[in-house]
Amino acid sequence: MARPSSYAPPVNGDEVRDTWFLRPEQQGYDVSEVDDLLRRVAAELDVGRPAGPLIENATFRRRHISGRGYDIDAVDWFLDQLLLLLRPVHTEPAGTSADPCRDLAVAQFTRSRVGDAAEPPARQPRNLRKYLSGECENAWRDFGQAPGLHLLWGRAGGGRLWGARYELRTAEQQTIASRDRRPRTVSAGGRSFTYKKTDIPARSTADSWPPGIAELALRSWRDDTGHFTAGWAMSSKAQRREARSAHELVDKTGIPILYTSGKNFNRRACACVTFPDQRWLRFLVRGTESGNAIMTAVDQAGNRVARYRKSTGGLPWERAEAEITVHPDRELTDELVLAIAISAEWLRSYFGSPGSGGVPGV
Repeated sequence: MARPSSYAPPVNGDEVRDTWFLRPEQQGYDVSEVDDLLRRVAAELDVGRPAGPLIENATFRRRHISGRGYDIDAVDWFLDQLLLLLRPVHTEPAGTSADPCRDLAVAQFTRSRVGDAAEPPARQPRNLRKYLSGECENAWRDFGQAPGLHLLWGRAGGGRLWGARYELRTAEQQTIASRDRRPRTVSAGGRSFTYKKTDIPARSTADSWPPGIAELALRSWRDDTGHFTAGWAMSSKAQRREARSAHELVDKTGIPILYTSGKNFNRRACACVTFPDQRWLRFLVRGTESGNAIMTAVDQAGNRVARYRKSTGGLPWERAEAEITVHPDRELTDELVLAIAISAEWLRSYFGSPGSGGVPGV
């Protein structure tokens, strides 16, 4: 059915033009190609023409020189969400207009006017990083004021760091989940679960894998490669590699409760939790350093589910390592508790790098 002529899209051209992405030291999408797409999308919105096809057909080259590319995860998130808003069948989900977390930024970009057209382009990225850093610091300070259930993640007592037990606790210090590194087990709701790699034979094909694993592998590969990377196609070898690198959390009968894939590492946010019914959570990070960063768990519909920030103060065995706020409309099910307990360390691993000795958590 055609829309009435008075229909106005939920975003406008100025909002698209005013979007600025962080330029990481690692590889990223070609700056000029992304900027060109945003200009064309904004122009279409200005005159009321559909801009969705421009995004659907967009591809970008990846640049490997520091400052020459835009953050891949941020561009993917922005364009994917924009495409959802611009689809002809888009309708506003019930209750989202009153969602207190709806407008919380979750990736490495800002929509504020931080550049000056008269300023040399070489200086604009530096201004952007400074501006974004200030926004992140403000969000970090306001973290505790957000509505929702507040949780703490940290070590349980003293002892050796390696093999230590970690607990997820409420603000009243009630333990609702725990995790042991040796053996790798997670407990919640009076049940114990084991964390292990998926059982995918080395030379198997996707049609012989458990249900949902092929889809998980494809999504993990797309997140790592980039949703809009030009000239990349997933081979069967790459699909098998992604499937074999995934992990599953199983109960005592061996039934999978959830799967994890990808990594938050080297300033890429590709870690994902997938449930057997193919619902999933991805853990995007916004921050220029670990001290001002917030990680947000978003679901397959783009809804904010939980937010994480690094906690400070005290000795390692006396303090929480992460503070977590669960969205006020989310029921804290055992399933969600397990997902939070597994992902709580992924904000720290996001800032790790191959040369720093940091390793991604699993």
